[in-house]
Amino acid sequence: MNKGERTKNYIIEQSSSLFNMQGYKTTSISDIMNATGLKKGGIYNHFENKESLAEASFLHSMNTLKEHYIHAVSEKNTACEQFDEFINVFSTLLHDQFIRGGCPLMNAAIEADDSMIEFEDTIKDGFNGLIQLITNIIQQGQVRNEINKDIHPEEMAVFILSSLEGSLALSRLNRDKKYLDMIIKQLKKMLF
Repeated sequence: MNKGERTKNYIIEQSSSLFNMQGYKTTSISDIMNATGLKKGGIYNHFENKESLAEASFLHSMNTLKEHYIHAVSEKNTACEQFDEFINVFSTLLHDQFIRGGCPLMNAAIEADDSMIEFEDTIKDGFNGLIQLITNIIQQGQVRNEINKDIHPEEMAVFILSSLEGSLALSRLNRDKKYLDMIIKQLKKMLF
């Protein structure tokens, strides 16, 4: 990797937390300059505009999270173990372990709902990827008779993800993990 690629990656890594915590519309180039220590020209040398940097930063956050999910789930054999690992990775969003500011998908989706974000399709793709991952866990669990075959995999995956995102928001807002824990407990009762 050459110096230009390293600088570009550094800008993305530093700005991804800012965008996730402050918002894609409200984070300024000045904020990014402060975080990276670079001048405006140094940033725009690598990105056409703030929107292209915002999308690259979102993709970085989303892919970081996706890698953690896939790695954690692929290490387990049963649907219950895979679901537990999915939950473990999701729970890191409460404490900003891998990504600061909560779930980048939810944060971007909420912001896109209120104003135009140019990478709305990328946000949708991110959610669809998580729904597909959960759907696969359920389908494989049904094949192995670990999960009730009456459960519709995709519908349940949407329900699971929606429930988790909502409980994460409540837990972060109240600074209390109990909301996330309550939902996880109920989801496990429904699945296993």
